[in-house]
Amino acid sequence: MRFRIPPESKEEVTVIRRSSFERDGEETIAENVVCRIVPPPDSVNARRDTVELNSGVPIEESHSTALLEVPNLSIKKGDFVKRSDGSELRVVGVLTMTGSNVMQLQLLHRGVS
Repeated sequence: MRFRIPPESKEEVTVIRRSSFERDGEETIAENVVCRIVPPPDSVNARRDTVELNSGVPIEESHSTALLEVPNLSIKKGDFVKRSDGSELRVVGVLTMTGSNVMQLQLLHRGVS
């Protein structure tokens, strides 16, 4: 049985990897990745959106999860998921469900609020 995302929840993203040494070092890992990006349930206190002050500047942090319709083993922790609106989410965890064809990416967005 294949994992399917309902058409109204599908989103196509691009996964990129940035070099930590070269400023312009950016490599496309996967394009047109079909996934569903969802925020965590309210009951997960450890993953709620947080705001902290760093030198007086409010930094917002939000967590979400991406379920991939087709697993892509090239995607690694530290990569970035680029959405169609230009926003980027950092991959902080990759889970593959054994016995099924589902891959889950744990994502983090961090920015000035």
